[in-house]
Amino acid sequence: MAPTVVALILVPRPSLSLHPSQGVSLGDTVTLRCHLPQPAAWVELYQDGLLRSYKCMDKHQVMAEFSLVCVKLEDARKYWCQYRVLEPPRVSEKSVPIELVVVQDKALAVTTEAAKHEMP
Repeated sequence: MAPTVVALILVPRPSLSLHPSQGVSLGDTVTLRCHLPQPAAWVELYQDGLLRSYKCMDKHQVMAEFSLVCVKLEDARKYWCQYRVLEPPRVSEKSVPIELVVVQDKALAVTTEAAKHEMP
C-alpha cells in the first residue's frame, strides 16, 4: 500500500492588531484581533513561536479575538496568528508579528509610544 501524501496549500495571510494599541500596563486587559481575508475553520494565536490559543470559527466570521486579562510582564512577547480552512485542507501564511510592550506605569507607556513616532 502506497503512503498517502497530504499537501497543504498556503492561503493569504491574516493581519493581527492590538487593542488598545498602545499604553499597555501591568494588570490591563489587551485584546489581540486576528482579521481574516476569508472565513476559516479555526484560528491560532502564537506567542514567540508557540501555540498559545486557538478558536473554532463560525463559517461566516472573519475576525477572531483573543484577550489577555490582567497582563503580566511575561506577556510582553511577539504574537502572530494563522488560520486553517478544511475544504480543501489549507493553512494560511502567518500574520506579520506584533510585539506587545508592557510597562509598569501607564504614563511611561504613552511616552514610550509617542517617542517611537517622533524618531526620524
